[in-house]
Amino acid sequence: MELSGEKLNKAADYAEANFKLMWKLFSEEDRGRILTGMGEVSEDIRTIVRDSYIVDSSPIYWLEFPLIGNPCTDFSVGYYADELPEQIHIVGENLRDKKGYFEHFYKLLKENDKHNEVCLEFDVSAGEIKRPSYGSIPYMVDDFTISENKKRIIDNMTLIDQTDRIDEAISIYDKSPEYWKPYYQGVSDVRDNLPMRITWLLGDDCKQVYKEDPGQLKKDLESVGAAMPDTTIDQMLEVLKLEGTVELQMDLAKDDHVLSHIGMCASSDYYYQSADPMKTYEDYLKLAIKWGIADERYKCITPENKVFMIPYYDDEKGMIHKRITMGLYILKFKWSQNGIMPLKAYYFMKSNKMV
Repeated sequence: MELSGEKLNKAADYAEANFKLMWKLFSEEDRGRILTGMGEVSEDIRTIVRDSYIVDSSPIYWLEFPLIGNPCTDFSVGYYADELPEQIHIVGENLRDKKGYFEHFYKLLKENDKHNEVCLEFDVSAGEIKRPSYGSIPYMVDDFTISENKKRIIDNMTLIDQTDRIDEAISIYDKSPEYWKPYYQGVSDVRDNLPMRITWLLGDDCKQVYKEDPGQLKKDLESVGAAMPDTTIDQMLEVLKLEGTVELQMDLAKDDHVLSHIGMCASSDYYYQSADPMKTYEDYLKLAIKWGIADERYKCITPENKVFMIPYYDDEKGMIHKRITMGLYILKFKWSQNGIMPLKAYYFMKSNKMV
């Protein structure tokens, strides 16, 4: 049963008001302007928040901003499968044809306890607010094997009508070394070459390989079609010397070649594998400052999550609280054939109703 336009608009109003509250907390002490160039929520992001909202859900939002140069931001919306409502109602008409995408991951959770996060990524800085990239990230799982990854690829590509890309995606994972753990995929219908994001987790066993034989990294990258200059290889090895698991990212073009840029993400989830998370965070920033890809604005954020309990009146439950959580999610190093690019931070914001 479809919801009326009035109910959808009411849900969108709630999503917008909720996001503005989170934004107000994030942007205290002028952080919003310093990091994203916005003193208030922009019309573009307001539109995305409304259109992407699933009624009776608790999305997680990410701001993606550079830590040097002109402040700006891209924007992503995510939904955890275990927080999706049983009935999926998407506010924006431009996203309603993806209803089955969300229903699939909700079904997987109920049938097989497969936890996934469904992501919609919008290139706001390029003016794109209606057509997102799509991705699914496994979480609360320990199975990062090739066989399980093949199932995820087939599922994801089938759901977004990209079945012609399944074989090549599987092939690039098959070519990768066993100490690269397959992680997640995503596809953009908007960017040039319609890139598919290919990722691996590089943990302690992988780092040990490159510590003992630094030349192996170049060979491994070339084995999957990602030849990079020696200067880039040297910088990647420096990132891998620091504590914490690193996420390796590549993009596979529609014509099956690996595009000429590569990313390494240091997630705050993995800082906490170390004895001193703040030191680990600062070590990554020292590298970035040494390479000229970050400036003093990094001091506006830390890897420590902030939690706020806000009183809230709910039409059905009366006076309750919202639990708002926000913090740094990822620091992303990225290289092209022309060298290293500005460091980016991914900052998350999430609100949940608490009885």
